[in-house]
Order: sequence, then C-alpha cells, then structure tokens
Amino acid sequence: EFDLFEYETQDENVNIMVTYPIITGEDVPNLEHLNDTLYSEVELLKEYFEEDYAPYMDKNEDSYFSATAMAYVTYMDEEKLSIVFQERVYADTYDLAYLECFNIDMASGVVLDKEEMLSVDDDFSVEFRTRSDEQNGEIYSLTNMTDQEITSYFQSSDVIVFYTPIGMEIGFNYEDGWVTVTYEEYEQYLNVF
Repeated sequence: EFDLFEYETQDENVNIMVTYPIITGEDVPNLEHLNDTLYSEVELLKEYFEEDYAPYMDKNEDSYFSATAMAYVTYMDEEKLSIVFQERVYADTYDLAYLECFNIDMASGVVLDKEEMLSVDDDFSVEFRTRSDEQNGEIYSLTNMTDQEITSYFQSSDVIVFYTPIGMEIGFNYEDGWVTVTYEEYEQYLNVF
C-alpha cells in the first residue's frame, strides 16, 4: 500500500511531500521494522529541513524549500522486494535530484545493505561506462570521471542497486543527478554471503 506525507506548515515557501510504501501481510518477518525503515525517508527530509534549512530561512525571508519523493516498487516476489524513491530537493541555494533504494529479503525480513551487495573494481567501472554510453548516450559528467572515481561512487552510500523484472539496475548518485544501467545478467557482480 502507499501513503502520502505532507509537511504541515503555515509557510507557503515550504513544501515537503513524500509518497511512501507500507508493506502489509501476515507472514512478513520484522514487518514493523521494515516499514519504519521505509518511513525513514520521510523523517530524513523532514529533519533535514527543520535542522539544516529552517534556520537559514529564518534569516532570509525570500528563501524557499521544496522536497518531493515518490516511491516505486520496481520488483516484488516471495523472495525479494525492491523499492526506489525518486527524490528532488529544490531550494534557493541548490537543486538536488537523486534515487534512494531499498532491497528487502522477504524471507528473513532484512533490508540488504546496498553498499555490500556488489563486488566492483575498476574493471567493472570501465564496463559500466561503456554500457552507460550504449544505453543512455554520452553523459558529460560520467565521461569526465576517472575509473577510480566511478569505483569510489560504487563503494559509497551513493551507490544505486535495485531489482527489476528484466534484471538489476546498477548505478550511482552524483552531483548532477544519477546514472543507472540495466544488467540482465547481474549475478556475477553480487557479493555472496
């Protein structure tokens, strides 16, 4: 199920809206924890505004803050669930667009650590750049990154990895947005635990 969070404020220059999923079912282990984890995206945007941006707005009366996040279920079966939030924070000092993903092992009720899912090195990054050029066309920012910079994105919290019906979407968030590539045969890149 999906629910909508809207930030309540009298300030018309502030807008925070998040569509987020709620997992339902009788046999889902750690159900409350899983839903709390998904709801944390709402809390993250709300706290970011209240703690970091509201003090700035108090001193700058013409400032504004808008944050939207839309959740999508990109894959769901009895074994795994992938949810991706497409997020945008738009304010007078910056403009951010990024993806935040959650992969859940439905049998154990555990959220998989996206930073631990992939086994990547510079060779993977070289191949990723080639695949991206084929699937997305040339992306100027990606062209200007070294293989090592790309690898460092894959080994950071900026990594994007989620399941889809045709395989796995792999990529990363960076300063100008995000880039992903579809891997139909992705098993060889997964860490085995």
